[in-house]
Amino acid sequence: MKIRSMLENIFGNKKPKYKYINTYKMLNDSSSAFYNWNGKIYDSSVARTAIGTNGINAGKLNPKHIRKHEQTIEISPNNNIKNLLIYPNPFMTMFDFLQKMMIQREENNNAFAYIDRDKNVPGMNGILGIYPLNCSSVELYEDEENNLYIEFRFRNGQTKFASYNDVIHIRKHFNENDFWGANNSKVLSQTFEVINTTSQGIRNAIKNTSFLRGILEFKNVLQPDDVEKNVKDFSERYLSINNKDGIAYTDPRYSFHETKQDPYIPNKAQMDYSKQELYEYFNTNEKIIKGNYTEEEWIAYFETTIEPFSIQMSQEMTRKIFTPTELTYGNEIILEANRLANASNDTKITICKDLGHLFTINEQREIWNRGPVPDGDRRLQSLNYVNADKADEYQLNKEE
Repeated sequence: MKIRSMLENIFGNKKPKYKYINTYKMLNDSSSAFYNWNGKIYDSSVARTAIGTNGINAGKLNPKHIRKHEQTIEISPNNNIKNLLIYPNPFMTMFDFLQKMMIQREENNNAFAYIDRDKNVPGMNGILGIYPLNCSSVELYEDEENNLYIEFRFRNGQTKFASYNDVIHIRKHFNENDFWGANNSKVLSQTFEVINTTSQGIRNAIKNTSFLRGILEFKNVLQPDDVEKNVKDFSERYLSINNKDGIAYTDPRYSFHETKQDPYIPNKAQMDYSKQELYEYFNTNEKIIKGNYTEEEWIAYFETTIEPFSIQMSQEMTRKIFTPTELTYGNEIILEANRLANASNDTKITICKDLGHLFTINEQREIWNRGPVPDGDRRLQSLNYVNADKADEYQLNKEE
């Protein structure tokens, strides 16, 4: 049995078509490469909590393919793309895909996904699957026809070239570099140093308070070797953490005087400051993480954290999935979110009562976290409303 690697599963054995390739020259940077910071951000429990929360909430977004016409909008006009937006590749669901893209974006300020294409697949620019890539570094190249390529270098040393047209690339803190999002090392190094030092201090304080410390006073003058031997024997018997009995007895040759040592432990305000600093950097807060937010707090979090990611993914997926011709026909990928699902019950009742004519039956059921029903994709209109053009005729009892 032949065992294929994941590299082959994703990229296949396609041969590059370019004849000559050269490093792409930036405007302000001498290097066209980007290296992920090996600060082990995701190894920090505080950072993982913040980043993971953003990833989970991003995974709740619902991608849809729409086609805009002058007067109408088609929803999911292509079944192949509809299935792709549910299962982007054989290894994951769309929730997993969006969650991983958001986590990569937060951790590295760059997130990449490779689009595997086969021109024989109809109606969707030959797409077979979309795979998020977790690489250690990337570098930009161009061929003799000015087409851009990315070289991905993975942690096991393997490399792979891909056309930039086949790569979904979203960035965060995109400013100093001409092409890549900024590296987190400059901003987060000191914060992680404080957090790690605090954690180590607490662990050391716990260890120190687990031992008995003191001075052993001998009644008689002893030789240095005898002193050392007796101290070592006393320590192994009674001061070791392995002394499960916790009982010692006195010896007429010496007396023991315990010394109290109160270890320094950072207070809660100091510890919370570093944690809050990290939460703010990743645009979240403790209420969002614990799920005890108010309606207004959720809206603020959504607009500052989830919505920008949604816009980025929508625009990048649209321009990379569809051909220029398909784009002229109004094809677009949008990422929807049922923001009303986090509203209070009073707000939901008011919206369904006063603005129900703007939603279909199933859309109103979705607000209440209920499943769709047959014939639910229609809107109900109150008879209390009348077309403005017909208002005068209605009031004057004129017949149409």
